[in-house]
Amino acid sequence: MTNKLISPLSGLRRLIETDQAGAPEHDFLNDKAHVWSPHNKIVNVTPGPAFGSELVTQFSSNQTRGMRGPGVANFFTAVREEYAKLVDMQEGGRALFFTGSGTTATEAASGSMLTPGEVSSDKPAIVTLEIGAFSGAMGNCVENLGRNVIRLKGEVGENLPLDKCREVLAADTDHNIQMVMAPLNETGSGVTTDPKQIRALLDELNHPALIFIDGISAIASMPCSMKEMSIDMLAGCSQKGLMGTPGIGMLSLSPKAVERVREADKKLAEAGNKKGQHYLYLGKMIDAMDSAGLHLETPGNYAQFAAALDTLAIEGIERVCERHKDCSEIFRAAVTGAGFELVAKDLSTASNAVTAVKSPEGFGEKKIMEVLSIMYFKHAVEAAAIPGAPDLGWRLCATGGIQPQHALSASIAFLKSAEEAGVPVNVEKGLLAASEAYSNVAKYHRPLPGIDTYGR
Repeated sequence: MTNKLISPLSGLRRLIETDQAGAPEHDFLNDKAHVWSPHNKIVNVTPGPAFGSELVTQFSSNQTRGMRGPGVANFFTAVREEYAKLVDMQEGGRALFFTGSGTTATEAASGSMLTPGEVSSDKPAIVTLEIGAFSGAMGNCVENLGRNVIRLKGEVGENLPLDKCREVLAADTDHNIQMVMAPLNETGSGVTTDPKQIRALLDELNHPALIFIDGISAIASMPCSMKEMSIDMLAGCSQKGLMGTPGIGMLSLSPKAVERVREADKKLAEAGNKKGQHYLYLGKMIDAMDSAGLHLETPGNYAQFAAALDTLAIEGIERVCERHKDCSEIFRAAVTGAGFELVAKDLSTASNAVTAVKSPEGFGEKKIMEVLSIMYFKHAVEAAAIPGAPDLGWRLCATGGIQPQHALSASIAFLKSAEEAGVPVNVEKGLLAASEAYSNVAKYHRPLPGIDTYGR
């Protein structure tokens, strides 16, 4: 090669052509015949950061607005209002954006509505419904904040433990419990719940507790309406269904939740108690966004978030949810056709964002990770194991910009990788089932005006 540097890649090219690039950085490749692959684009079927959108990447490849610049408050406010429409927030509610992730939003909610009565007693104030690793992490968050929490745990793969919740709420005749927290989509087990069941339970018992829903892997992947689902607090993030990079944790509040937060803060102040929060203090964030439209801290990438909202609106949120369902049907057809079982015990609650697949008995963590490594290094597909249950299996996820063709290729990669790893699998039947499912959902695509079919 010439010694001239013709692009930023010239130095790397020289190292490779002179065999100075060294051994593979990953031990998995040490005994494998491998090739250089500068053109590979990984098909990402992990829960997140999700499979991105070329359109979002292209139209948001600019720095977000400065925190105090002219007109920036109007821009920030407009983006939050558009997001509020996406989640169908109740009129008079607040869409709050925290710099962080969905966990940031969850922690902000978990620390809210602290009352003098809770500070001076051990009476329960929050109930968490946990059916997997991520709703378990929600419970950890509440507990680690020192809140008086009752953690109700169901079986992985099952629906919410509503019978246990009924017993706890029925016994709370003084209405000390401020909030019931649950996931809309349990990212660890691939189970989708129905928040309306919690609302029906509260109404049945005439209990005033608010409903907090973890919508982190659900928003912009499946139907999620605060109005229709009677949600009082909804947590989300920028890096899953919204196709952005990590950086924004969204917490949307119903008018009733805003009122309760203010009432609790007032009672604490009158009792001379300190709130115990600063950065994630809901009352302060509500005041800041109401008065100036600005953050208490450096904001996340609103420009990228805005591009994602426009992209979702162009496609139409109903079609977005249908697309995620289409992709998940391909995954389910492939794995069940090949002889695997879903972690979700009832097909009616199987998630259209996360397909969790059981590994056959005797094929534990080591074999699960081997399958994932083959998928990544041979087939350019990145999937995930199941957190908190290393011997349970895999997750194939439909979030963000994923399309049915990506789900089909990821299904092929999973089945062929399982076969190569020695996992018992009927590849032929799985591939046939996936192909038929793909044929049933594939649609004609109309390019956007002024943008070619590759979104550039």
